[in-house]
Amino acid sequence: MNTHLLRLYHFLWLVARRFIADGSNQTAASLTYTSLLAIVPLITIGLTIFSAFPAFTEISTSLKVFLLNNMVPEAAGKVITVYMFQFSENAGKLTAIGTVLLAVTAFMLMQTIEHALNGIWHVQRARALAQRFLVYWSILTLGPLLIGTSLYVTSYLASLAFGLGHQVHGISLFLLKLVPVLLTVSAMSMLYLTVPNRYVPARHAWIGGLVAGLSFEAMKLLFSAYVSHFPSYTMVYGTFAALPLFLLWIYLSWMMVLLGATITATLPYYLVAHEAGKQVPGSKFFSALAILKQLASAQQQGEVLTVRQLATRTQTNWDQLEQVLELLADAHWVLRSGKGWALATHPDHIIVREVFERLVFLSPHHPQMLAKLAQQPQLSLSQWQAE
Repeated sequence: MNTHLLRLYHFLWLVARRFIADGSNQTAASLTYTSLLAIVPLITIGLTIFSAFPAFTEISTSLKVFLLNNMVPEAAGKVITVYMFQFSENAGKLTAIGTVLLAVTAFMLMQTIEHALNGIWHVQRARALAQRFLVYWSILTLGPLLIGTSLYVTSYLASLAFGLGHQVHGISLFLLKLVPVLLTVSAMSMLYLTVPNRYVPARHAWIGGLVAGLSFEAMKLLFSAYVSHFPSYTMVYGTFAALPLFLLWIYLSWMMVLLGATITATLPYYLVAHEAGKQVPGSKFFSALAILKQLASAQQQGEVLTVRQLATRTQTNWDQLEQVLELLADAHWVLRSGKGWALATHPDHIIVREVFERLVFLSPHHPQMLAKLAQQPQLSLSQWQAE
């Protein structure tokens, strides 16, 4: 088999294993439940931002049309989307306390998303509360504004073409239909790039966003075709069929988001996909020594090293690199400095034996056991139990 095809096969196999091992189906179910509670607050916040600026009224209309036509298939009940907009307009009449509660619900969804993505990237330490607030608020405010502006410009150009008497067809029609796909891909990519509390290469985020966005569009077509040709839900639930179909749609959408995240998190393994799932005994210890050596050299030059630089110089994949850095930071040997990492102390104060204890045994609380093993290297399990 071709080397590249074999590597791709191992990579896809690793993605599938990781997707299942991370419990992505349960996570998607949890996100579906949270989304039901937060979807109206999210729409309310977005529309409130637009209503605060009269100049953005047309942009708000473009955003509504986009959500109505592209986010929910016809079979999933666009009537639900109409009701959601009505609910959000009613929510806009709430008091200050009610508005705060809606914002809290929206933030709960963002926190659930962050927790899910951090789990996929195996992040041990979440952001500080203040950092979370800034990230969430940026996404909730800038996201609708950027998407709405883009849609408004696209609609304006299309109407301008019709106004001049030009029929939009061929390449022009294809480009107009491509706008929702590009927006979905961009939204997914920005989600993977900004939400996980870990360094994510922009190239990896865009690849994952592209896969997730295209999968989302393909799923939308397949979902509509399935419900249209196999109307079992409509036959069983009648007029209430829109609700279970809408729930199923949200669940499948989150599955696509998590699939893209898993691909993004696994991409650092692509070049060594056949070894990606194997843990070599002591690998974290040797990675730690390599990292400390590079940081010691950088300290002499008065520099800090980014995660990308450390990954390149130590030949360590990003997952393990971040895990080792967090362990070293817990031991107060390294610290974050700006956008990079640096030693927190002089190299003379870092004892290799302590690094070994921390990285191999993952606990600094058993010096007596380590001393006993050093004095009696041939100690058997029977002798250990007898003492």
